[in-house]
Formats: sequence, structure tokens, C-alpha cells
Amino acid sequence: MSIAAAVAVASAGIVASPAHANSTVAPSIPMVVSVDPADRSAVIRYVPAVDLSTTGYQASPDGYAWFDCPDLSGSCSLAALTNGREYQVALRAVGPGGTSAPAGPVPTIPMAPTGSDPDKPQVLPRPRTRVTARFDAAGNGLGVRSSRTKLGVGTLPYLTFNRVIPNKRAVETHLVVTATRADGRTHEVAGAWGWINDRTAVFRPKDFWPGNATIRITSTLDDAVLGKSQGRYLIGASSLATTYTFRTDRSLIAQVNGATKEMEVFVDGRKRKTFKVSLGKSGWETRNGSKVISTSKEANKVYRSASLGLTRPEDFYELPAKWNIRLTPTGEFLHTASWAYGRLGRYNGSHGCTNMFEQDAKWIYDNTIPGDVVTFVKTGGDMMEPWNGTGGLWNMPWRTWLKKSALGSGSSFVDTTSDDRLPTNARPAGA
Repeated sequence: MSIAAAVAVASAGIVASPAHANSTVAPSIPMVVSVDPADRSAVIRYVPAVDLSTTGYQASPDGYAWFDCPDLSGSCSLAALTNGREYQVALRAVGPGGTSAPAGPVPTIPMAPTGSDPDKPQVLPRPRTRVTARFDAAGNGLGVRSSRTKLGVGTLPYLTFNRVIPNKRAVETHLVVTATRADGRTHEVAGAWGWINDRTAVFRPKDFWPGNATIRITSTLDDAVLGKSQGRYLIGASSLATTYTFRTDRSLIAQVNGATKEMEVFVDGRKRKTFKVSLGKSGWETRNGSKVISTSKEANKVYRSASLGLTRPEDFYELPAKWNIRLTPTGEFLHTASWAYGRLGRYNGSHGCTNMFEQDAKWIYDNTIPGDVVTFVKTGGDMMEPWNGTGGLWNMPWRTWLKKSALGSGSSFVDTTSDDRLPTNARPAGA
């Protein structure tokens, strides 16, 4: 959403004095007294300067876009903001000598007027039970849980409530997701919350997350009525007035093409590497779709035919391999395949794994982090199943994903089914 500067001026201004100032000196950092959120706006109150080094002020909602304040009155507003979204409000002074360093940022969340939010009545109903939630920035099983860890762009954040949530629309309405890029630009992330059960919502961007970004999920679920259960109203706890934050690392997306038998690795949108590969042969085709790397890596691993149920003597193999990266719980790995060097880049011959030269597999092993993405196309195999590992949910068609969202489905019915258990008859993969 575009943000315009608005004019909100204190009625009693303070006039700047021309004394004691050198007009070529850059102005001092302004002293911000407060930043007061309002309906779709925020009011910055500051102490006006009293020398000629400052001739004006500029306000910013994110430290990237700056807007002129109307005067030096001690009050300046930002308008056309989104209610329920956290902004990093800042103020800087302007003068003949340039601009000052900014004061701030001050986290600020514009809010609708009290009583205007249908999910937040002025008088909370009784009897009531308070609802809490647990946030996991890498909820798709990446093997890391800390919000301090930079993640790959294929991570999927989960929000799990301690109660079954009847009013899922209220939850989605009071969660706003933004991304702040390395240059300071902030934008709301196109995507949707999907419910994988009645207590857990997952946010899936329409595209992968931007790299080198700070992701903020602003929750204003405190005091929101989230439905009724067993005769009691479920009310968001005060702890749900918060912003969940995590960071993405550089964007690393590897693209494997089954037609060319090549893997191309893109880092921040630029192609960095091209590797020859061999994929699953007829009857053991590698799955198409997006797969996400986790902490499940093994420097050395032995692949055995018995794990695939192959019992005939002619099918027997026991192959040690280096630099193994698991992609699915069904057994697809990226790994060195010294026994297959003659077919890399030429034809497929594995039991579903991605075979590579040792130096190439080691590069992937050393240079990938949890959340990095490997996409497969033209393999001749089926599409990745939603239940099949860390990347599964990325392969659900977008229209299907929207049926799991109260806002996206446009109806009272929300599909909360989840195929998160590995079927006993799932097709396995191997070396």
C-alpha cells in the first residue's frame, strides 16, 4: 500500500530562533517525545530545534520513504497506514547542511478506534477463557526453531494456539505479514494463512520469501473474540499483542531440470552454479515440485536395496556415498554417486535420488541452510505430495491452499485437513 504524508500540526507552534547557528552545519538528531498510533495513522511529537541548522523535518513509516512535515510545530503525522501492521517510524531534521541521522525507529501499530472492530467489543463477553499461541518461524520441520537463525526462503511459519479456534476469520484478520528488504523498503507480503488443523495456522507466501529480509508478523489478537467453546468465549490473551520476527538469509533456489539433466543454482536471483545430475529411472522417477532443505544432512551414508523392498539378487546394492542432503522422508536425497559418473548429465538411472559429482554435492552440502529450496521439473515423475516433507505444502495448488483460509475461501467452511503423516504405502526412493 502506498503511504502519503499527512498534515497534522499542533495548534501551538514554537518559533525557531536565528541565533547561534551555522547554516552549513548538518542539523542535530531530533528529540522525539512520543509516537502515538491512531486510526490508519501515527502522530510523531518532537521537540523543535531553536537554531538555523534545522529548517524542517521529515517523517518515515519505515526508514526508507521520507515525507516532509508541514512545519516546525512539534507535531507531524503519517497517514494512509494499515491498521494492525507494525511500522518502524522515524523522524529526521532537514537544513541547509543536509539531513540529520534519524531518530528512531519507534515500533508503532496503527489501530482502529475503540469499539469499531467487530471482533473486539468494548465489553468482553463472559464467561471467558484466554487463548495463547506459540510461534515457530521454521514450522515445516527444518530442524531449527530459533527466531535468531537466518532461514532460507522456503521456510513456513506456524502459529499454534492452545485451544481449538472456531472463529478462524478473526485470527487471520488480526495478523499482518510484512517484509523489510536490505535496502529498508517494507511491503506487505502477498500470501494466505492456511489451517492444517483447528489449532494451527501456517502462512504461505504466494511466492517464496524475499532474501536478506526481516519478516514481521504483527498480531493484534489480544482481546479478540475467537469464538465460543463449551459455553465459554475464547478471548485472545494480552501476550497476543506482539510482533513475531524472523530473518531470511540470501535467497538460494536450485532448479533441477529432468530434461537437460542439470541443476542450476541461483543466489539472490543470479545463476551461480550449473551441475550435471542423474535422476530416477523408469519406475523410480524423481518427484517434481519444490523441496526444502533442512538440517538432515549426513557426510557419509550407505544406501541399501533392502530399504526399498528389493529382494531379488540382481537388484541388490549397498552403496556408500558422501555429502548427503535429505529432501523427502520418502528417501529422496542429493548425494555423491561415484558409481554413476558416466550417466551424469546424460541419462537417468537412480531409484529417485539426485546423483551428483562429489565436488558438486559437497558444494550443496556446504553452502545450503535450512529453508533453501530445490525445485524439480520435467522429471517424468508425480508432483510432490503435500505430506512429503519440509517442502510439501509449497506444492499445493494456490486455489487449494486458499480453501484452507477463512479469508481466502470466502466462505464459512475452512479445509483444516492435513496429510502430515507418511502413508504406509508411499512410494520410496533411494540411490
